[in-house]
Amino acid sequence: MSHLARAAGLTGFVEVALSVGIDPYRIAAEAGVPAAALSDPDMRVASRAISLMYDLAAERSGANDFGLRIVETRRLSNLGPIALVIREQPTVRKALVQLARYIWLQNDAYSVEIEETGDIAVLRMNAPPWVGRQSAEISVGVGLRLLRELLGDAWRPQEISLTHAAPPYLSAYRRVYGMAPRFNQDFNGIVTAREDLDRPITTADPALARQMVRYLEEMAAGRGSSFGDKVREMILLLLPNGDCTVDRVAQRLAMDRRTLHRRLATEGETFSGLLNAARREAAEALLARSGRSFQAVAELVGFSSLSAFAHWFRRQFGCTASDYRARIAGGPGEMAGPSAMPAG
Repeated sequence: MSHLARAAGLTGFVEVALSVGIDPYRIAAEAGVPAAALSDPDMRVASRAISLMYDLAAERSGANDFGLRIVETRRLSNLGPIALVIREQPTVRKALVQLARYIWLQNDAYSVEIEETGDIAVLRMNAPPWVGRQSAEISVGVGLRLLRELLGDAWRPQEISLTHAAPPYLSAYRRVYGMAPRFNQDFNGIVTAREDLDRPITTADPALARQMVRYLEEMAAGRGSSFGDKVREMILLLLPNGDCTVDRVAQRLAMDRRTLHRRLATEGETFSGLLNAARREAAEALLARSGRSFQAVAELVGFSSLSAFAHWFRRQFGCTASDYRARIAGGPGEMAGPSAMPAG
């Protein structure tokens, strides 16, 4: 399944790229993003190409805070029709529920989850493992800006979590996020007080909200993805969590495993085939575009041990992950070390 996003997600890219001394159109072309998408916010673009474009921009410019600079250009209105529904909800909780329900209109590679435990609430920004650091930081930053628009500029989260490692300097995070995040966490997202979700949105118009929901439901009815596409999407979202089993996917889709297998069979698909294809896609992207250790890559594609990943990778690609990464980089194979790949 090719995930697509509205080109509104590229807002600010041209201006930020020029400000750090790189050609935005050349970077976009290299990543596979059409030049027209940089001026047409409603054009649909491959999500993976957008993620690659942001990472390339940071790499080529040396501006490791490229994604954070993008966040500074964003407003709630960049979410298009979703923003109209969010603004007219009676409470922040209901606004976030609508964000989670319709986020696919903006970028169907992402999903949003709201978890409430005790006196805290967690807003998780879930994405496939191939989503790069810059896009992850943008998604969290957009979530923060949304909450500030709903709760006021004085609002501050309790914590911000990012799954990648910390960079040497944190000043850009303090400038944009208002605080330094916690790094190497198991999710990208925001932690806030649970009572914040009950805060009213005083400007809400319930009648307009109902009208906009009907409009979005009409769009949802025409989405037209196959059942296999829905399973692929769920697999990609669950892989990094280490619990991507057929039972877990079936549970997320509100059915039992037998029903899931039966419906896939009618489309000529199997769960194991879709899982394997998703692992291949994720492994290729992680080895080509990230410096993660092989242990981290193994976990992100759903293997409990490095040796199991090594055997699977050799069967799939006919070489070790070390050799694969070296070929992509155009350099010599890696020497054995703490992050080296077993021969398999």
